[in-house]
Formats: sequence, structure tokens, C-alpha cells
Amino acid sequence: MSINFFPFHNLKKFRTTLGTVEQAQLVVSITVIVSLVTILAVRRTSAHSIDFLLFGSVLTVGIFGFMIVYFTLRYGRLLEEQKQELVALNTFAESVNRAIDMQYLLQTALNEVKRLMDVEYGWIYRVDGTHFILSATKGTEELDLSIVNTALELQHKQLDWCRSPRIAKRPKHSDVHTVWEYASLGSWASVPIMTKDQLSGLIVTASKNPSAFSHKQIDLMAAFANQIGIAMENAVLFERVRRSEERYVDLFENSPDMSHIVDQEGIIISCNQTEANRLGYRKDEIIGHSVLKLYTVEYHLKIKQLMREMFEQNWELKGIEEHFVTRSGELVDVSVNASIIRDETGAMFIRAVARDISEKKKLEDKIIHAQRIDSIGNLAGGISHDFNNILTSILGSTAIMKRKMKRDDPWYRFVDIIETAAKRGAALTRQLLTFARKGATQFRPIVVNDVIEETLRLFERSTDKSIDIEKELTNAVCIINGDDGQLQQSLLNLLINARDAMPDGGSIKIQSKKQQFADSATSPEAHVGDYAAIVITDTGIGMDHETLQHIFEPFYTTKDQGKGTGLGLSVVYGVVNAHNGFVTVHSEPGHGAQFTLYFPLLPSTQTPKHMPRAPLLQHGSEHILIVDDEKEVGIVIEGMLKDLGYKTSLVDSGQKAITLYKKGRRFDIVILDMNMPKMSGKDTLIKLKEIDDTINVIISTGYSNRAIDTTQLRDQVGGFLQKPYQLEELSNTLRVVLDKKINSSH
Repeated sequence: MSINFFPFHNLKKFRTTLGTVEQAQLVVSITVIVSLVTILAVRRTSAHSIDFLLFGSVLTVGIFGFMIVYFTLRYGRLLEEQKQELVALNTFAESVNRAIDMQYLLQTALNEVKRLMDVEYGWIYRVDGTHFILSATKGTEELDLSIVNTALELQHKQLDWCRSPRIAKRPKHSDVHTVWEYASLGSWASVPIMTKDQLSGLIVTASKNPSAFSHKQIDLMAAFANQIGIAMENAVLFERVRRSEERYVDLFENSPDMSHIVDQEGIIISCNQTEANRLGYRKDEIIGHSVLKLYTVEYHLKIKQLMREMFEQNWELKGIEEHFVTRSGELVDVSVNASIIRDETGAMFIRAVARDISEKKKLEDKIIHAQRIDSIGNLAGGISHDFNNILTSILGSTAIMKRKMKRDDPWYRFVDIIETAAKRGAALTRQLLTFARKGATQFRPIVVNDVIEETLRLFERSTDKSIDIEKELTNAVCIINGDDGQLQQSLLNLLINARDAMPDGGSIKIQSKKQQFADSATSPEAHVGDYAAIVITDTGIGMDHETLQHIFEPFYTTKDQGKGTGLGLSVVYGVVNAHNGFVTVHSEPGHGAQFTLYFPLLPSTQTPKHMPRAPLLQHGSEHILIVDDEKEVGIVIEGMLKDLGYKTSLVDSGQKAITLYKKGRRFDIVILDMNMPKMSGKDTLIKLKEIDDTINVIISTGYSNRAIDTTQLRDQVGGFLQKPYQLEELSNTLRVVLDKKINSSH
């Protein structure tokens, strides 16, 4: 067993801390002392007297040598300690200033401080808002205590001490009035970490030795705290930059626009996730491939030329409309902006940003289609007006002739043929007016299922057994504001088209249901709200994409010549829009077609009404003024009125009618044409009302009563006759207006 004597052990430890020069100086000093002792011993044992001059010289040299060694050792050690501290501080600064991870930074700092301070325990706290967060510890596993109460807010007075350096020592036993709360700790010290004059953290070290800390060590901790503060600020800035880059990357990847970068070889070196998703690829299936992959083959030459000109002339492209092609072959309408960019080496690239404008294009097509429909509708309305005047003359003449002839008259059947043909023409004209939205409409609350049932009864009479008709009607009461006649016409047109699309037989299914729209995702024409939907599905030959683009255009038909007018679906489109609804179509060749009509629902409190049946032919004897610029029409109306027993006067202009009234002539009723040259029917009516405000007027026109409904004259008109009208309609309207006047006078 070896025994270590404490003094010698410490001496050995002391010697190992000395440098080479310090050890040499120490040896010389010891040699001088030994020499003095030897001289004294020799003189004393040899009975020689001591030469005090020599002794004094040696002693003086020895004392000075010892003093030199003492001060050299003392301040040399001090300088050596400062050197070590500076080297450690510099090494620490270099390491932490490169650190970007906050946790690594704080833990490294604490390890170095604990080592230089030669203490057992260490903590570093970081400020988060108004609280301290313990971020790093060293050697504290055995301690069940915390010097800093992190639950306290920074503004709390108990934490004021953390804003400046502090040393706390365990009180001596004699000081019984001071309570020591830190168990086995003998002392601890703390230094604040400051960043831009703001408290950002706290370094705390502790030791079991009550005398472990001095002001010099506090200064060393403060120096480390300054470096930590700078490093923390750098780490925070780096974290902000990193988060900013993450946000930029996220913005780039998930931008609503597609984006890619192309080098001078035409290779895509970067693209965002939006582009990959929209085109149906993975990013690695786009990056590294030619940009031509995004375009159709027909467009490759143009793309190559554009890229060459951009690189050569540093062009910038804006708003160029192109077509991208997806993985499945779908064409995507895009608007492309492209510009030249350079990297740090000066290499040139093309950065392209493409916006998907497919929905915009579809909406533009719908707008153009609606404008085309409206333009043709105005033309159709004008044609229908003139045609109605002709038909009024024909139908009125045939009605008079048939009343004067017997059925066995050899000419009767020819008159009947003329009347039948004129009625077919009138039906065609009504379709034109419906398409042009200028037909007479009578809107009222109606039940959708009732209209469907009535339409099916009419349709089934004209359908053979090879067509299977299936209906699936909702149990809910769907009430809409509409014209049942126009709705029946629209449904009949769709059912007839479905029948004609199945020459070898098939099935037609008609459904009704309630539909709610929360947005306009289904159709740009849809509004938020509840709709009644009527769905007609057939198993016919179907339609291709090109045909679907034109089906609502007037006079467009796929039927054989002579079998279709091309107005059926145009009428459907016009009727649905006139009812503030919209229509959708789905069809594929060989898989039939499905038309869905949507109409806004009325509240269930609305009560549906039914049209009263028209009474039989009625006669009269009153005096009637006919105002119509069409001579033949006026003569026919006059003939029908005389046949009913009325007295008549006929003029062909509004000016002549006004002249008659100014001369004092009065009539029981005036049948007034609305569309006349020089002075319109509206202006004529106003002038007549100024002369006689009790005048009774029936409007007669080839258009509808809609023009009157939207003016201030609506309440000044007694009735309305839309051309071509027949004798029964004329007689009934006259009696309703005249009898109302008679009753009001009584």
C-alpha cells in the first residue's frame, strides 16, 4: 500500500502547474537558500568567524532572488490564468457564433463556463415572453431544487435580482437570522444574458464551496454571457431567415399558379407542386425532362422558336395564352408570363409562371353563347312579329270563311287545310317568341309534378310501344313561379328529342327533386338557394363534345332535313332562363343524354293556381275602333268583329285615331296595334288618354304584353291580344273588357 503525504502531494500538484522558466527560477532561489545555510553550518562547525560582509552579500542576493521568484510566480500565474481564459473565451466565441441550433449553443456555453469556473453545477435559462425557460443544465441531476422560479413573471419584484450579476453564499452558523434555501449548496452566482439591452436569458453556476465565487469569476461569466447574447441573436436571426425561406418555399410550392424554370437546353430544372398536381405528374417526372413535354406535338416548333428568341434577345413574355397537356392528354388553357433570370455564375434561365384559365375560358364561351342567343333572339322576335301579322290575316279569314260555309261545301276542306297550316305556323312562331323571350307569359305559382304529369299525358299519345317511359317524382311539394304552358312546351321538346334519339327503341326517365346550391360550383349561372330540378334521361345515341357546344343555338339540328327546325333546345334554353333558372347537359356518344332543368323554388306557403277554362264564342253590338297599320290585318279583324255583331271603324295610324277623337267621335273600345310607324301604339295610347281618360283599350301585337307590363301604361290597358288570335279568343277578350266597364259604370 502506498501512502501519500498531503504536503508532498500538494507540492507535486503545485510543481506541475509551473512553466519551464518558473521552475528554473524556483531552483535557483532554492540553491541560494541552501548555499546560505551551508555557509552558516560550515563556519559554525569549523570554529571560523562569519564574514558578515560576504554573508550579507549572499543573503541580499538570496532575498532579491526569492522576491523575484515570488512575484514572478504570483503574477505569472495570474497572466497565465488570464491567457487561458482569453483563449477559452475566444475558442468559445468562434464555436458558438457558428452555432445555429439554440439548444446546442446554450449547452455548449454552459459546459465551457462550468469548466473554467471549476464548479459543480450550472443552469442556463432563456426568456420566453414574460417567463424563464430552463434550456440547459450540467451536473444538477442530484439536486432537487431550482434557483430561479420560472413560474414568476419577469416583472415580478422577486426576480429583480436577475437583471444584474449576483453572488450568494451560505451564511455562517453564527448568523441565525438568515435562512438558506439551497440545501447542500455553499454558494451560487448568476449573470444576465443581454441582447440589445433586453434581458434574454440568465447563467447560474453553483458550488458546495461557500468561497467558490469572486468578482473576477463574475467578470468571466459576464464575458461569456456577452458572447452567448450575440450568438443567441444570431441564432434568432437565422431562425427567422429559415422560417422565411420555409414560407417562401411553401408559397412557391402551393401557389395557385404553375411555375417552372428551364435552362438553355430546354430542360426543366425546377417546378412547383401545383404544376405537378395539375398536370398529373410527380415532380421528378417533370424535373430533368424537356419543357416540350408540357405541350402538344403541334406546338413544339413554336415553343423552340420562342425560347431561342428569349435567350438571344432577352425577351419577356406576358399574358401569352397557350395549352398545357396533362398526363392523361387533357388540354389545359393557361396564361403564361416568362422572363430571363441569371444565377450567380451568370448562366441564363427562363422562369415561366402559368395560370390555369380553363374556367375563365368556359365562362367566356358561355357569355359569347348567351350574346349570340340574345342577338338571334332579337332577330327572331322581329320576324315573329311580322309573321304573326300574316297569320292573323290568314287565320281570321279562314275563321270567317268557315262560319259562312257548310261542311259539305267542296271548298270547306281547302279552307280547313289553310287553317291547319296557319296554326302550325303559329305554333312555330310561338316557339320563336319563346326563344326570343318575347312571348306572352303568365307567371304564377305552379306545382312542378303537375306540369310533368300533364306533359307526360300529352307525350305518351305520340309515342309507340318501343319507348319505355319511367317517372320518379319527388314526394316533396316543389312550387315555382312559372308559365305552365311554356314549361310544358320545353319538356315536350326534350321528350321528343329523346324519342327521336332512339329510333330502335329505348327508355326515357323523367325525375323531379329538390336541389340546394351553397355556391356556384355546378354552373356559373347558379345562385345560392333552393331549386326544383327536372331531369330527363334517355338511352339514345348520345352526343359528342362538338355537338354539345352548339345544341342550344337556334336552327342548329342534327336531325335529317325536314325533320327538325333546330328551335327545340333553343326554346328550352329561353324558357329556363326566362324562369331565372339554368340547364345542364351530360352526354357521351352511345351512352344517351341527360338534361337537368333547375328552377328557383318558391316558399311552400305559396298556393298554386289553375288557369280558368275559356268560355264559348260570345257576341256583342258595341262600336269598336280598330287601329292597325297592316291593312290586311285590319280588314280581317273588322270582318271578325262584324261577324260577332259589333259595329266597327278602321284606321291605319295613330294620328288618324287621335283626329277622330279630337272631332268628338267616341267608341266603346279601341283595339290598338303597338308596333306602328311614325307614332307607336304606346304614344297613341298616351295621346288618347289625354283626350279621353275614360277610354277603354285592348292592345293587339305580334309581341307579348311584357312591353306593357314594364311601363306606367300597364294599369291603363283593359286587355291584351297576342297575334295571331282566332275568333274565340277575340270574342272572349272583348266581352271580359266590355262587361267590366259596364259593371264599373253601374
